[in-house]
Amino acid sequence: MIIDLDLRGGLVIVIGGGYEGMLKIKSLLTQDCKILLFSEESNKEIQKYVKQKKITFKKMKISSLNFLDKYKPIMIMATTDDKELNRKIYHKAKSMNCHGYAVDDPKISDFSHPSLINIEDIVQIAISTRGKSPIMSKKIRIEAEKIFKKIIKKEYLNYIKVQEYARNLAKTKIQTPDERKDFMYSLMDDKKLNQCLKSGKLADAKKRIKVLLDLWVQN
Repeated sequence: MIIDLDLRGGLVIVIGGGYEGMLKIKSLLTQDCKILLFSEESNKEIQKYVKQKKITFKKMKISSLNFLDKYKPIMIMATTDDKELNRKIYHKAKSMNCHGYAVDDPKISDFSHPSLINIEDIVQIAISTRGKSPIMSKKIRIEAEKIFKKIIKKEYLNYIKVQEYARNLAKTKIQTPDERKDFMYSLMDDKKLNQCLKSGKLADAKKRIKVLLDLWVQN
């Protein structure tokens, strides 16, 4: 079962800044969470993210894990090339009551890390082999990404962008959840709204949603 963890606003600690560490950081950058990296290594990509204030980086050699006690992370990811250290980091995460992940040991991790198709940071599609074959997950992702980018049209992405606005607006005038759901589905069939979404005119789309809501309430 693939579960999309809500990491928004939470702290995620990554220990190990090698290739695997950078892959995990890149996937975390879409999650609107705080990212703290501990590593002996520092490369241009890490420094770029630091300068952009996307991550916080602390250069250090990991000899003890006691330094983690002052933090309150929602997740700790062990991405070093030392399997034994990764296991210790995972168990430390569990002692701190947060999610733990060891890049080279999916059996002890709280979750497997799927290969993600990320479309404009709006739609994410996970390809998972449950940790059995990360290489094949990546291969399937590359092929599937070509297909999904054709299937998921621009207006679909724009609809997602305005849906929160429509839902919040509907709550002010429509009382029951079932009726609000019916209203939200009805928006997908409105030709004028779809035209606004196709052309990327999101401000006009919101105005149209307001008109449609008023008509819905009147009826």
